[in-house]
Amino acid sequence: MLKIGILIRDFESLRNYELRIINNIIDDENLKLSLLIKDGRKNVKNSHSKKNILLKILSSISLIGKALFDFQCKIENRLYPEKVTVNKEEIINHLHKIPCVNLNPKRTGFFDVFSIKDSEMIREHNLDIILQHEFNNIRGNILESSKYGIWSFHYEDKPINSGVPAGFWEIILKKPSVGITLQKLTSERDGELIIDKTNSNKTRSFVLTNRKILEDSVSLLFKNLKKLKNGDYSPAKSKTYNNPIFKSPDLNNTVKYIFGFYFEILMRQIRKIEKKIFNVRYSCWTLFIGKGVFIESTLFGLKPVNLPKNEFWADPFLFEYKYNHYVFFENYSYLSGKGKISCGRIEKDTVVEICDVLDLDYHLSYPFICKENGEIYLIPDTHENKRLEVYKCIEFPNNWELFSTAFEGEIVFDAHFYQDNKNQKWLFINKSSETTSFDNELYVYRVDSLKLEKIEEHKQNPVIINSKSARNGGSIFKFENEFFRPSQYNADGIYGRGLNINKITKLSLEEYEEENILRVMPNFHKGLIGTHHLHQTEDLFVIDACFRKK
Repeated sequence: MLKIGILIRDFESLRNYELRIINNIIDDENLKLSLLIKDGRKNVKNSHSKKNILLKILSSISLIGKALFDFQCKIENRLYPEKVTVNKEEIINHLHKIPCVNLNPKRTGFFDVFSIKDSEMIREHNLDIILQHEFNNIRGNILESSKYGIWSFHYEDKPINSGVPAGFWEIILKKPSVGITLQKLTSERDGELIIDKTNSNKTRSFVLTNRKILEDSVSLLFKNLKKLKNGDYSPAKSKTYNNPIFKSPDLNNTVKYIFGFYFEILMRQIRKIEKKIFNVRYSCWTLFIGKGVFIESTLFGLKPVNLPKNEFWADPFLFEYKYNHYVFFENYSYLSGKGKISCGRIEKDTVVEICDVLDLDYHLSYPFICKENGEIYLIPDTHENKRLEVYKCIEFPNNWELFSTAFEGEIVFDAHFYQDNKNQKWLFINKSSETTSFDNELYVYRVDSLKLEKIEEHKQNPVIINSKSARNGGSIFKFENEFFRPSQYNADGIYGRGLNINKITKLSLEEYEEENILRVMPNFHKGLIGTHHLHQTEDLFVIDACFRKK
């Protein structure tokens, strides 16, 4: 059992992501919350005290810029209230029962320097890890007062971007995503050891982006606590950082940000009017059908499938039935705001004889279709119903019955059933919660069959945490005796910005590794802003792509 201490601030001020971390520690039988470490200084309440904030303002940016930025953040917090997804009162009651010590480090500039006495007081508790959620940059023997040191999050990708506030400069500088770094603190200036890193897609709102990366960091922490428990712990030095260190936004960048934020709101309203009056379709997905092998193909000659009005088609899967090629896809209605599963026969580079396959009370997408033991099965994305659903074909193509379910009560996306060369059967799925991203985490399970009576969890789950590569983007396929998993590249604040082709190099219950060998961006046809799905058969492939406006 790992004994954990937390450098913690006032309980009532804890954010939802911090409450989730504490709640997960409490619920995990392999972890024990053993000690809370508070700031005992009266003249320095915490690293966010008014006095310290004022000093930072006077030394770094103008009062006007800071005041304007703070005012904008208050507006965004009113527009987008933060959800509390755990029982805060119950967690706080539990925290009051945990041993607590108050420490009084010496404030020197931006550093909190802890005494030997402070460090020895912590060492007596025999902690394995200390998590930092309070104090400034830490110095002193306290850094070695637990077995594996003090772990801290930096919301940046250090070789690319370093600075505060977390998520702001990525919007201003138009970076594709926000880096999240879990690190072990050291006494060396900027010499932290990197435990793990990931990326999270941004939004146009600083407040939403900041909240998003905080929530997404929770899974990264617990993934690495699990790895530590399994003996997989090897923090390493960060690569050289040679870019400027960004600080709190000045007046110029605050105005630039605010203009972009409200311009986007204005454009959304204009798009709503155009949809209503002129039936204009924004973010309109459609299909492109090609012959041969996708990895070796030239995409510029592909033509989009023409769609009916008020619809888009996405997430295509190919299926051969009685010597005909069919494509199953999400058929989304702009009128109802809901997706259903439709199917059509492929004729050259278009789709004919279209019919509805599944149309339920909740949104459906990603109609993964496959055969097992001579029967045909469909596994649509049913995340709105909070479970995984497998349907069996009664009469092809549009008569199906519910066959099995799994992951009851969980938000699961884009399931993929895969049988490897050793005849082991695997389920690749994406998961999220009420506050975490839907494109950030890939989970793998070994299963008995599509009946899903026996489900074994991969020891590294989630095997991938990264908005740039985690979410499934179509069926695993074989090419030149290697297996490849298509995945979505979610970046630039756009869902489905691009398509990755990843070679699977290791797959067992203990290990999963893949290597990106190709990234396709939506440059092969005029007007596209995204492409995020591929299905490859022996001599035919289909992809989807998104037009900004149609």
